[in-house]
Amino acid sequence: MHGPRTLSLIAWAMGVVLGGVVFAQDVPQIPAPAGLADQPAPAPPAAPTPPPPRTLSPVIWSEDANIVQRFSIDNTVARRMVNRCLLKLTSASDVGTAWRRLGITPNDVVGVKIASQGGPIMSSHRAVVQAICDGLIAAGVPPTRILVWDKSASDMRSAGYDPQPPSDSHVGIASVFPGTGYDPDAVYKNGILGTLIWGDSEFGNGSNADLTQQASDVVRGRNGYGGSDGIGDSFSGSDDMLNPSAPLTSNKSHFARLVTTICTKIVNVPVLTDNPYVGINGCMATLALGCIDNNRRFQGDPSYGDPAISEILANPILRRKVVVHIMDAMIAQYAGGPRFNPVFTKQIGAVYVSRDPVAVDAIVLQRLERYRTDSMSGRLDPIGRSAAHIHGGADAGLGTDDASRIQLVRVEP
Repeated sequence: MHGPRTLSLIAWAMGVVLGGVVFAQDVPQIPAPAGLADQPAPAPPAAPTPPPPRTLSPVIWSEDANIVQRFSIDNTVARRMVNRCLLKLTSASDVGTAWRRLGITPNDVVGVKIASQGGPIMSSHRAVVQAICDGLIAAGVPPTRILVWDKSASDMRSAGYDPQPPSDSHVGIASVFPGTGYDPDAVYKNGILGTLIWGDSEFGNGSNADLTQQASDVVRGRNGYGGSDGIGDSFSGSDDMLNPSAPLTSNKSHFARLVTTICTKIVNVPVLTDNPYVGINGCMATLALGCIDNNRRFQGDPSYGDPAISEILANPILRRKVVVHIMDAMIAQYAGGPRFNPVFTKQIGAVYVSRDPVAVDAIVLQRLERYRTDSMSGRLDPIGRSAAHIHGGADAGLGTDDASRIQLVRVEP
């Protein structure tokens, strides 16, 4: 039962509610402005697009200083290191599959570009090269379609790589000069003039047929070049060949025919050494300078190979054919290179494998810088800007020198 006061309060509350309902219903509706009545409500602002994931350049590395003793390496372990690095890089279960995943097919002619300026000790070691050739054969490439090559026949002989044609039982060994020569239709130009010398494609006003024969005679020891075996750097023949009275100059460099028309794929096998004219003879400089003529013009001050090295490597003639870089760092030479100088060496027993030449060179440059700082009480200047071509390669899109974007992975020897 509700008392009179309670009933009055209930009636008052209902009146307020009902009155509110009536009041709400009585509010006049304001029409929308003309032209807007049928438009949908504006969409909320879109969420910002997330940045793409950072891609990493894998560099696979294996090292055991114990496999190098008195500049002699353990060939078995060296071959195993190369294979294990390739398996890791490609996530393959066997070496043949690893090479196929790098793009090698049985129909390819594969050029294994070595470094031979360092003689028998500081050039690409035969065990490393043998592991590569064996792997290519396992991938289905016959020995007749594999060529181990470098620029100078004299350097190759000194390093123990005597040029020979391939056969069913062994791979071929070839040099650019004298040998397979340069492609007259494949040219790299920049604004720097170079003085042409014996061995350059256009030396002698283009009369290269006679020069090729002269060069062949010289390397065979007939003209006193480097002694009876044709090995060495001195020249005791006619000064007119190297110093003509009216020096020819050119701003053109020709690509080797091994790069343009002979090989369909290239494997780069540099060594780890400094070079005062381009900083280091790493993956980038070894390949770029080894496949063209008239390259003295952009070595040393002021350019030290930058941007020429990157521009050469970026040329589709070369870039589309290079499948992998395998740096033979069994011995590291941090001064006096690229010719062998035992005073400035470390026997580290290492191999670096990557598809990114910039990343490998950036890593090993820091290593050479440390060796230079630690040796001779720091009296060796840093390599520094003379290796500017490495960063230039990153700017050109050939790879990365940013440590945060390099994935350095170590595998057991």
